Amino acid sequence: MSWQRALGMAGVGLVELDFAEVHDCFTIAELLMYEAMGLTEPGQGARAVEEGWVFKDGKLPVNVSGGLKAKGHPVGATGVSQHVIAAMQLTGTAGDMQLANPRRAAVQNMGGVGIANYVSVLEAV
Repeated sequence: MSWQRALGMAGVGLVELDFAEVHDCFTIAELLMYEAMGLTEPGQGARAVEEGWVFKDGKLPVNVSGGLKAKGHPVGATGVSQHVIAAMQLTGTAGDMQLANPRRAAVQNMGGVGIANYVSVLEAV
């Protein structure tokens, strides 16, 4: 629900995003997020990885930073780190993980198991 609300409030669709940083506290959480965001049909989250859709050169790069697990899953700082990474991408300062000219991003984070969820849509100006 948070994905649909955020995209609706921003007036954009999933295809208008250049990348996303999503909460990947566990591998299955990231796969389920592909389904929740509408990238795949329910039960097909692994397809996004198998077909390369979420890779750096895919149709919607996801967690090009390596995700939360690559940072040691900094509980309490996950959302901040995701927004910093997104801002770095949008300002062209992401170094080796920089995407080519991203203009719009989504950041998704959660707390607890499905208790608190949010999605932010960020855009370069």
